[in-house]
Amino acid sequence: MFRCPGQDMRRLTVSYHPCPNCGKPVEFFSDEMRIRCPYCKTMVHKEAAPSCIQWCKAARDCLGPELYDQLVGKLKEPEEDQEE
Repeated sequence: MFRCPGQDMRRLTVSYHPCPNCGKPVEFFSDEMRIRCPYCKTMVHKEAAPSCIQWCKAARDCLGPELYDQLVGKLKEPEEDQEE
């Protein structure tokens, strides 16, 4: 069975992002987008990382054309909001 290399648990990386409430570093694994600060319990969001659909040449085939087009549309929406 084919599996996305980005979901391989052996390739997880760790990064630290400051909590917006208390400023202490919060540990994120590469597969996490948000986590609760262990110090003050505030929800901390990691910056949006590039999605594989933005850089992978096989993304359309991997996801299928309908889902690919839907996700590409969602990625473009925030940019359009900033221009207004």
